[in-house]
Amino acid sequence: MTVPRFIIIVLFIFFPCFASGKNHTSPRAEVFAYLRSRGNGSYLFGQVATWVHNENPDMDHATNWLKKVYDHTGRMPRYGCVTYDFHDDPFPDSAWNKGVKEMWDRGMIVGIFTFYANPSGRSWNAPVDIDPIFAPGSNPTKANFYNQMDRMASNLRWLKDQGIPVIYTPFVESDDRNKWHAKEGSENAIKLYRLVHDYFQNVKGLDNIIWAYHTTSNHGALEKYYPGDAYADVLGKSAYGSGLNFSEYRWAVEKKKNSGKVIWWAELGIRDSSDPPRDCMDVVKKLENSYPELAGFVFWSDDGHYNVLGNKNGAELMTCPKIITLK
Repeated sequence: MTVPRFIIIVLFIFFPCFASGKNHTSPRAEVFAYLRSRGNGSYLFGQVATWVHNENPDMDHATNWLKKVYDHTGRMPRYGCVTYDFHDDPFPDSAWNKGVKEMWDRGMIVGIFTFYANPSGRSWNAPVDIDPIFAPGSNPTKANFYNQMDRMASNLRWLKDQGIPVIYTPFVESDDRNKWHAKEGSENAIKLYRLVHDYFQNVKGLDNIIWAYHTTSNHGALEKYYPGDAYADVLGKSAYGSGLNFSEYRWAVEKKKNSGKVIWWAELGIRDSSDPPRDCMDVVKKLENSYPELAGFVFWSDDGHYNVLGNKNGAELMTCPKIITLK
């Protein structure tokens, strides 16, 4: 049957995707939908590629934890996370950007942490009064932090221009009082998170970000430090040691089911350094038996005792049918 020409014109005007035959879903929306579909027998395998030391963002470099995992198991994680370290500044921004792009080009879902330097100019773990950041007019603390936000926004803009969506965590472990951003408690930590979110989204126009936050394993922290449904897409907790706990699991599941959030272990270390090597398959057992709604997990780096390198059956975990890796 021949479609009348006027109908084709109407479809072209009101539904341009009909005429082009293309799916206009953004890469960000596609990745977020993929993450939301995980859990219940399909768990994402993630690995922190670099933290704030001298781990090279090049995924083929010997110090990069993606390379280490691949060399040890023959498999690459499905998700990898690079930290932009503004405190020590071990690499130029272009190196971090290139590292993220290479991960995306090879088929990985990519995450970014920013380790913002203390805007007071002191150490990363020194106290800071954050009120000047929100004060009218100019002051050194405010200028320092806004300069860092502008720097990070430029990097995210470059990635946006390459068509790369990122899972972005501005403050690692929002409640960790060892870090300057958590020294003044949950109210100010939330204010900082919301500032970065609004500045990047409303002022800088960055729409390639999937917003993530997570806390330590401290019970109640996930809810107490929650920036709000309008600010966070991905909710996570750290789990270190033999327990593999997620104490606010029921609260997080409600956020997943009622508000469309993704929930996962944002940092996972499956034993302490003094413990003997552990069976990595315990991760699958814990997910299946206790936390089936989690989208997956992200192994910590720093040392192999946290992840598959220093424990038993790492390759078996990565080839388990319920675990999603990059094949």
